Amino acid sequence: MANNNNRNGTQVRKVMVVADPTRESAGALQYALSHAVLEQDELILLHVENPSSWRNTISTFLKMPSLGSSTTASLDLGGGGAAAATGEGEVDFLEEMKHACRVSQPKMKVRVLRVDMDGKDRASTILLYSSNEGVDVIVIGQKRSFSSALLG
Repeated sequence: MANNNNRNGTQVRKVMVVADPTRESAGALQYALSHAVLEQDELILLHVENPSSWRNTISTFLKMPSLGSSTTASLDLGGGGAAAATGEGEVDFLEEMKHACRVSQPKMKVRVLRVDMDGKDRASTILLYSSNEGVDVIVIGQKRSFSSALLG
């Protein structure tokens, strides 16, 4: 566990949110911003890319945004402001998430890490980078089944 202090002697924590262009990831960021981070903390948005993913193959082939709508994520986050666009006009969901962090916690340090799975599974990659970065808290979105959503 990292035990860093800022200039005022307040403990600085590193909080990692696993980021992708899905509603669950937007929910994880909302949770982190409202429950897990303070303005002196550092928030790391970790996006784990799978180069062999069928989503990457299709979106590259069609030159269209990936299947998770970044517009939905920015609306869920209350971002809606200046959208960063990639070369093909696709909204960069990581920049939208970073913007939402700045709106919610203007003094908080926010970093984006884009990493490849490098032959590992997604969970191992997340744990490896959280350990390398000295992360104190990891926040990951969870897909809910229809029955669990109804039962709360």
